Amino acid sequence: MMRRCSPSRRAHAMTRRALGLGLIGVLCGAAGLSAQTAIGTITGHVTDSASGRPVVAVRLSVVGTDRAAVTAEDGGFVLSAVPEGVQRVRAGRIGFSAREETVAVTAGQIVTLNFAIQAIAVTLSDVVVVGYGTQRRADVTGAVASVPPDQLQRTAVVSLQQALQGSVPGATVTQGDAAPGGAIAVQIRGVTSPTGDNQPLYVIDGVPVGTAGVSKFTLGPSEPSFTTMTTTNPLSTLAPSDIESIDVLKDASATAIYGSRGANGVVIVTTKRGRRSQPGQVSFNYATGMSQVVRELDVLAARDYALYVNQASWNVYADSSALPYNGRLGRLTPDSVRALYGAGIDWQNSIFRSAATRDLQLAFTGGDGDGSYAVSGNYFDQNGVIRGSGFGRGGVRANLDRKLNGIVRLATNLAVTRSKDHLVRSSGTEGTTAAGIVRSAIRYSPLPSEAFDTTRLANDPRAENQAYRQQFGANPLRYTDEVQESETVTRGIGGVRVIAQIGSSWSLESSLGGNYERKGVDSYFPRTVYEGNNTGGLAIVSASEYVNLLNENLLRFGSGFGSDHRLDAVAGFTYDWNRSNWINNQVSKFPDDVLGSNRLQNGLAWAAPQSGVDVWKTASWLARVNYSFRDRYLATGTVRSDGSSKFAANNKWATFSSLGLAWRAKQEPFLRDVGFLSDLKLRGSYGQSGNQAIGTYQSLATVEGTTTVIGEQLVSAVYFGRLANPNLRWETTTQYDVGLDLSAWGERLMMTGDVYRKRTDGLLQSVNLAPNTGYPSATFNSGEVTNTGFELQGDLRVLTGSAGGPSWQISANVARNVNKIVSLGATEQQFANRLGAGGGLEVNPFIEKAGLPIGAIWGYRTDGIFRSQGEVDAYKSVQPDAKLGDYRYSDLNGDGKLTAADETMIGDVNPRYTWGITNRVTLGRFDLSALVTGVIGNTIVNSSRLVYLRLNGSGNLPRAYVENAFDPVTNPTGTYPRIDGTRQGFGRFSDAFLEDGSYIRLKNVQLGYELPSALVRGVRSARFYVNAINLLTFTDYTGYDPEVSAFSNTDMRGVDLGSYPQARLFTVGMSVTF
Repeated sequence: MMRRCSPSRRAHAMTRRALGLGLIGVLCGAAGLSAQTAIGTITGHVTDSASGRPVVAVRLSVVGTDRAAVTAEDGGFVLSAVPEGVQRVRAGRIGFSAREETVAVTAGQIVTLNFAIQAIAVTLSDVVVVGYGTQRRADVTGAVASVPPDQLQRTAVVSLQQALQGSVPGATVTQGDAAPGGAIAVQIRGVTSPTGDNQPLYVIDGVPVGTAGVSKFTLGPSEPSFTTMTTTNPLSTLAPSDIESIDVLKDASATAIYGSRGANGVVIVTTKRGRRSQPGQVSFNYATGMSQVVRELDVLAARDYALYVNQASWNVYADSSALPYNGRLGRLTPDSVRALYGAGIDWQNSIFRSAATRDLQLAFTGGDGDGSYAVSGNYFDQNGVIRGSGFGRGGVRANLDRKLNGIVRLATNLAVTRSKDHLVRSSGTEGTTAAGIVRSAIRYSPLPSEAFDTTRLANDPRAENQAYRQQFGANPLRYTDEVQESETVTRGIGGVRVIAQIGSSWSLESSLGGNYERKGVDSYFPRTVYEGNNTGGLAIVSASEYVNLLNENLLRFGSGFGSDHRLDAVAGFTYDWNRSNWINNQVSKFPDDVLGSNRLQNGLAWAAPQSGVDVWKTASWLARVNYSFRDRYLATGTVRSDGSSKFAANNKWATFSSLGLAWRAKQEPFLRDVGFLSDLKLRGSYGQSGNQAIGTYQSLATVEGTTTVIGEQLVSAVYFGRLANPNLRWETTTQYDVGLDLSAWGERLMMTGDVYRKRTDGLLQSVNLAPNTGYPSATFNSGEVTNTGFELQGDLRVLTGSAGGPSWQISANVARNVNKIVSLGATEQQFANRLGAGGGLEVNPFIEKAGLPIGAIWGYRTDGIFRSQGEVDAYKSVQPDAKLGDYRYSDLNGDGKLTAADETMIGDVNPRYTWGITNRVTLGRFDLSALVTGVIGNTIVNSSRLVYLRLNGSGNLPRAYVENAFDPVTNPTGTYPRIDGTRQGFGRFSDAFLEDGSYIRLKNVQLGYELPSALVRGVRSARFYVNAINLLTFTDYTGYDPEVSAFSNTDMRGVDLGSYPQARLFTVGMSVTF
């Protein structure tokens, strides 16, 4: 009997059947989906190839996919959902060389893959040192340039700034004073302030180091003002052989972390350190060489000079019987001068010399599993190519790092150096272009006098004649042999840092660093030179001391989140304390010049000593966050708040921030399979940084001390010196940057390009006030300056050196910067310091005006030479003082007369382009490197032309001026004014005194040979080399050298006052490691 189901039971059965069919469908679909994706898993460990220990925080990625993982504390990793098939897996971490392995992945299976990676130095080219940390170059969102470590080893530079020249795009490097230890000016992406400091911030092993290097002393009101010393380079105390890496931060994303000191860029210098687990080794480096002046000017010899002087005199004297020269040579007439032969006295040859250089270093480095050490000593001695000049340096350095336990690590560094710079007064000052021994060596008469013993050139009796000295300057050998001028610097820089590792992601750092510098300047000017002639001998002894203490406290975090996210952050507080004090003493009227400044008490006239003390402090909060998503999308955010004692109560604090974004486009799926492209990254940044490079107490009113006469008695007095400004605030630079980083063909080609715009507002300027205020000046925020430009750098490995073959790498860079003053506030225009040219011409050639660059030169334009009397007569109404053979000045506004309204911008000291090309070649054990640098489009004020172009027979001059002087009969096509003894000078400053400063220079060439270590027992490596600096220079500039700038002032760059000339240096050296 059949049993019928109830309707409700039938419904439940159908429901169960439907659920079962549905479940089967889901399972079948899942099985089908699984069959479609076919994925597996990769597991393994990463260890150090040397020690076998696990390596944490290594990033593992499956090439061509988005699968990634990060190793744990035990070095283990798991890569899940990896597509089936043969896959390439890449392992990489900062401080270790990247490695790739292939593995076959089977669907639904787990495959094991282990890596052993090799530790490398953290300063190699794939890692850069940024503010308060390091970053993998691929992760950097800002504009950062580095000097390759191998280039530092292949270049015989004397100072670290020279290592930047031609190697860092956007860095303009000018060695304005080529004396040993002389000043070197560096501007990164242009200048931001007409009167403020435009040098970058230098950070050496975490301690900021200043660059101000000019000591000045002003004589009393009845005496001329002059500098007691030439400008020296405060960074010359750092031995380049101690440097391991140089990284240059240029855009706001990179510099904002330094807040108020980052507006002009930051140069981070890391000195050499030992390596953990590195066996101890000893390194010895030695080099010796000779230098000579690159060129001497072709001046008139005795016979030609006598002819020139007498030709100039024809316009003064009625007949040849009154021609000027007599004495030992007899009265010079057209007949007697023909019998005068011989070169006479070559004063350039008398002051220039071949000069020896020595440089040696001994270093000890090494480490074990818990620490490292590096201890070195350096001695450097360089004689100058001008007699009496030279620079010596000696120092020791120690960098120690030790792990105290499983958590705490201690790092210390200390460097102590002492240098002495023997100075010569090679050029003049802004007050007189006639001063300086280089100019005197050109201008001084080559004709011996009747009482002149040519074997003792310094004892020229004519130098005692005041009129003769005013015409020709002092005998240059008096300054090289009799003037004593030296600067001695003792510096100590160092710090202690404690690092506590808190787990795998957190660390805490606290450090105390310091910088101490003591400088002494000792000068004595005897009666035989200008400064001591009227004072009975003049001694100036000055000393200064600077102390800086810096405390930094940082909290760091770094961790990956899953396989896609990475976050690194740093936050902290810093406190910076500074104190400087100085004193100057001036004594004159000595009984003789024998003891000089060694017995100041022998002088009868004492000027009131001058001294000063400055103290300033800065407190700062800072934070930076770096974020990476899938190693593809990168972001960097920075904020820093600075408080400075230099500013007024209303504006002591300021906050600077920046944001940088980057996209590693090569990691996108649509570019992963583009075989020739190794990497492609687009960058963009925006941010602000500041500048507090002003003197202390500028926001406060000052009362200055002086002396005055009341009745017949000299009494002390005071006067108001400066008006207070309670609203004085920070100078702020806002910068935009867009960049691209590209590498191709396995990094055989690498390129970096940047386009930027900088805007600096609130310029810190000292403004002259109206007399009725009762104050001469006050410091205000007034004006705006912009810098716009681009930078391009490329590296090409023409030959890779594979299979032991030759290698050839070319590195090239070019940069362009356009500077413009947007506003000067309430001031329409202003001029820089006066440049005295003698002959009644005192000019202010440098103008500051809205629409023009800082460094614009202002004056008249010339329009050739008056070549006929008819031309003179036709132009008399415009230029009433015109004569045949004079310059014609352009009437630009066409009003029929020459006035200040016809002056215009006639030059710009800023170069249009700077560039450099480096070639590095290796062939077997030989290596060759060559650096070519160049500058295009800058203008030089050749102040010597203010004297040469008079062509009035007063003093010697280069031959070309006489040979190209206009003469209506003998040289009607001459380009220079006619020779005329009545011409006392020029009443107008014009483009006749300007020259193009463009040049191409073979800056450095080095050929080396690596000795086979098997030849010498116990030697790990030995390299011998020959090196040449300033080997060739191509330029149209007629002075000694186009790389010149007599003044450190930003608004008076590009002036040649007869500066210390560049030297060509040849050295041989060796580097041996035991």
